[in-house]
Amino acid sequence: MGSQSNPTESPSGEGTKTVPSKFFDYLISKLEHILSFYTFAEISILGNFNVHHQLWLSFPFTDHPGELAFNYAIFHDLEQLVQHPTRIPDFLGDTPNIFYLFLISNPSAYAVALSSPLGSSDHNLISVFCPIFPIPPQDPPK
Repeated sequence: MGSQSNPTESPSGEGTKTVPSKFFDYLISKLEHILSFYTFAEISILGNFNVHHQLWLSFPFTDHPGELAFNYAIFHDLEQLVQHPTRIPDFLGDTPNIFYLFLISNPSAYAVALSSPLGSSDHNLISVFCPIFPIPPQDPPK
């Protein structure tokens, strides 16, 4: 699958970064397709999507993929479970921000915990807890 990205200059001075707007557009289209067949499906989206949003994710700026992610979450009533900065600033002038999205349609079933980074990483460790229960068998219809 080929994708095209828009390079943008990072306001933090970290240089040019690739903004995956085509990937995020693709992800949204696939989720819309799934939801068209399974209206009540539970949605869980997690990962580092390289999106930036000033108010939502504590970044100093908002980019197009950040707007897409924010608008998608609002439109589908998804909650961002990671609420505390996950990146530890390692350069003067950097600010702590949330790099990881964990968007969920059923937030009460999940718990997120942040721990200290492993090794020399500048990202906190994220643990997600979700109890999974088997679906009890149903009696056959009579």
